[in-house]
Amino acid sequence: MRGDGGDILSRLAPYARVRHDGPDGIHLVLDSATGPLRIVIVVNRQPDAPGTWFVIDDRHLSTRLACVARFGRLLAGQAPGPLPSTLRLTPQQKLRQVRMLCIAEGRRMGVATRRIAAGIYGERILHLSRNEWRASSWHRAFYRDLDGAGFYLNGGHIALLQGLRQGGDSLAA
Repeated sequence: MRGDGGDILSRLAPYARVRHDGPDGIHLVLDSATGPLRIVIVVNRQPDAPGTWFVIDDRHLSTRLACVARFGRLLAGQAPGPLPSTLRLTPQQKLRQVRMLCIAEGRRMGVATRRIAAGIYGERILHLSRNEWRASSWHRAFYRDLDGAGFYLNGGHIALLQGLRQGGDSLAA
């Protein structure tokens, strides 16, 4: 969004959870009843310049437009409405994200792979023979989540929180 920044910042002040003044503009995370809204205000040096919305036209366009509509309702003093369905995680996706974060943290701390799996799936895994472990569905599920955890091990959680990347089963626009 582009404008003088002053009027809009005062209107958004009651909703601002986080503010960061960066070289590319003012980054805000706004609090709303249905979830946070993240925006960037690019300050225009010309006084009296009208505001403009910049929306990236990519495969997430419909999600971005829904977020712009939510933001517009918030500016108008209305409830922003529900999050777009593409930004909501199913209970299974949430559980997978938790498992991947546990695996990433366990790997970062040097915990043995099978010990991490036992923490996630239960102590019975430690009692399996090597061949039983390798043939089990837990082994396949663990290594599938371990692949996804690589995203977090490489700092991907930061990009995910900023809405810049796709991680695991979640979509961030």
